[in-house]
Amino acid sequence: MPYSEKIREVVNNAPESLGTDLGRWAVLRDISMKQISQITGASRQTVYNWFTGATDVTSAYQERVAKVIEVLRQTSQTDDAWRILCTTFDLRL
Repeated sequence: MPYSEKIREVVNNAPESLGTDLGRWAVLRDISMKQISQITGASRQTVYNWFTGATDVTSAYQERVAKVIEVLRQTSQTDDAWRILCTTFDLRL
């Protein structure tokens, strides 16, 4: 479980936005901020800011973030989600 209770609470109480939607799904699927950072190409600090609603997802990342959310919604297992995300975004770790 990559998220502390404090982070889970902050994400769940953040105002609705693309970034907080991403955060909620990432927490639900246990996909870490580091992994989201790797997939989106944004820094971990930027991902944290998206998750908490501190900043909006900029237009440069919106399409990619929306695709990540779509994959997280369509999967029910962490391993499946991560595998599909790596395949979708051609990420080799």
